[in-house]
Amino acid sequence: MKYLCTILLLAGSSLQADDLAPFSDEFNNAATFSKWQDLAAVEGWVAPAYELADIDTTEDGYFHIVPAQNTWFGHLRGLLFYKEVTGDFVVTAKLRILSRHNPGDPTEVPSRSFSLSGIFVHGPRNITHAAPDPYTTSAVWPPQDFGSDYLPNTENYIFLSYGTAGNPGTRQFEIKCTRNSNSQLYYNNTGIDQNETEVWLQMVRVGDTIVCMRKHGEAEPWIVENRYPNAHHPFPAFGDTLQVGVTAYTDWETAGPFNSAGLEACFHFNYAPPAGNPDLISQVDYFRFRRPDPALTELVLQSMSVSYDDIAHSTANPPIELSASPAAAVHLGDNANLVYDPYGDWVTAQFGITPDPADITPDADPDNDNVVNLIEFTLGSDPQTPSHAMAPIVQPSGSDLAFSFTPNITDGATLEVRHSTNMIDWTTIGSRAYEGGDWTPSGPASVNVNGLTDEVTVSIPAAETPQFLMLQASQ
Repeated sequence: MKYLCTILLLAGSSLQADDLAPFSDEFNNAATFSKWQDLAAVEGWVAPAYELADIDTTEDGYFHIVPAQNTWFGHLRGLLFYKEVTGDFVVTAKLRILSRHNPGDPTEVPSRSFSLSGIFVHGPRNITHAAPDPYTTSAVWPPQDFGSDYLPNTENYIFLSYGTAGNPGTRQFEIKCTRNSNSQLYYNNTGIDQNETEVWLQMVRVGDTIVCMRKHGEAEPWIVENRYPNAHHPFPAFGDTLQVGVTAYTDWETAGPFNSAGLEACFHFNYAPPAGNPDLISQVDYFRFRRPDPALTELVLQSMSVSYDDIAHSTANPPIELSASPAAAVHLGDNANLVYDPYGDWVTAQFGITPDPADITPDADPDNDNVVNLIEFTLGSDPQTPSHAMAPIVQPSGSDLAFSFTPNITDGATLEVRHSTNMIDWTTIGSRAYEGGDWTPSGPASVNVNGLTDEVTVSIPAAETPQFLMLQASQ
C-alpha cells in the first residue's frame, strides 16, 4: 500500500488571537443573521418586537432593523438581538438612526419619544415559554396558571443607545441600568451633533464593573458616559454569562400607559402589544467583540473619570473624554475598535511590529523549510526556524489509513483534509469551517478529535492503489 502526505496552501488565513472576535459581525453577509439570537423567541413571547430585520439585504452592509412598538423599562421587555458571552468583554458598534414618519427624508429625527438603538447587555433568565399556553390575547394572571414560565422582577440589564429620548425631535442618548426590574435612567444631548445620524458606542465589562462610552463623529473624541455600579445605579444581578447585542425600541406613547397600570398590564403588553405608531429604523454598520487587554483591570475601570454627574444625575457639560483616563485609553475607544485579524496578530507576535513585508505574506517561507507561513501558523510552528516537527502524520490504522495533525487554531481558517488517487482529482473527506466548531467528515471518511490533545485524525479505508492526502488551509 502506498500513501503520500502533502501540505498545500491556497489562500490567506487567520489565528485564534481572541476567542470573542469571531462573534463580531461586519454585516456584509446575509447568512450571519442566523447567528444572532432573538430574545423574544428565546424567552417564548410569541410576538416579535420587530416588523423587519435582516442583514446585508434591505441595506448593503448593514443590520437593518425596523422595530415594532416596544420599550425597555421595569417589567416591559423590548427587542434584543444578541450573542451569549461569558466573562469580560469589549463591544464596539457603529450605527445610524433613521425615522419612518417622512419616507422622503428618513434622516429626520424620530418623532415618537424614546425611539433609540444601541448596545444592550442582558442577564439571561430561565424563561422559554413566557406567553400563555395556549396563546391568548386576553388578560391573564397569574401567568403560571396558563402555562407560562414568566418570572416577574427578574429583568437585569444595562444599555447605552442613540436616537431621541424624552424630547422627541431632538437627537439624544439614553443610558439605563436595571436591577431586578427596577430601572434607573437618564438621557441628554450633551456632546451630540444634531445633524449627525451616526453614532459610535462602546461598552466594556471587567468583573463586576461596566463602563459605557460614545462618540458622535468619526474624528470626534470618545466620551466616557458612565460606570456601573455608582452611587445612584446599583450593578444589575449579573452572572458570568450575559446576552450582549443590539436593541432598537420606539413609541413610548403606546407602551407608557401599560407601565403605569402595573405588572400585570406590562406582562400583557410584552406578549400582545396593541397597534402603535413606531418611528425608528436602526441600521448597524458593525458590531465587534473583543476580550479586554489583561492590563485593563477592574481597578483601572473604577478609576476612570466619567461624565455622569452624581449631583445633577445627568451628564456633565462639557462631558469627560476618554483621554482623561490614560491607563484605560490605551485599551479602549478606537484602540479596541478592531476588525478580527488573527493572522496579523500572529505575524506581529512572530516577526515584530516592523517586519520585512516579503516575510509575512501567507505564502512566504522565510525559513526555507518548504512550509509556508499559513501552514506554520495553522500548525503552531516557528516560521523563522526550519522544522517539520508539527507536520501531519499518515499511518495505517487497522483497515484504515489515518491522517493525523494538531491544529494550533480553533477558528479563523477553513481547514480541509483532501484525498486523491491520482494527484489530479481531489475530494474533501474532512473539514472545519472558518468560524470553527466541529469537524465534519465526508464520504467514507471518519473524523476523531482527541479531547485532551486536540489532535485531529481523519481516517479513510485503505486500498491497494496509491493514496494521496493533503491538508489545505484557506481563508
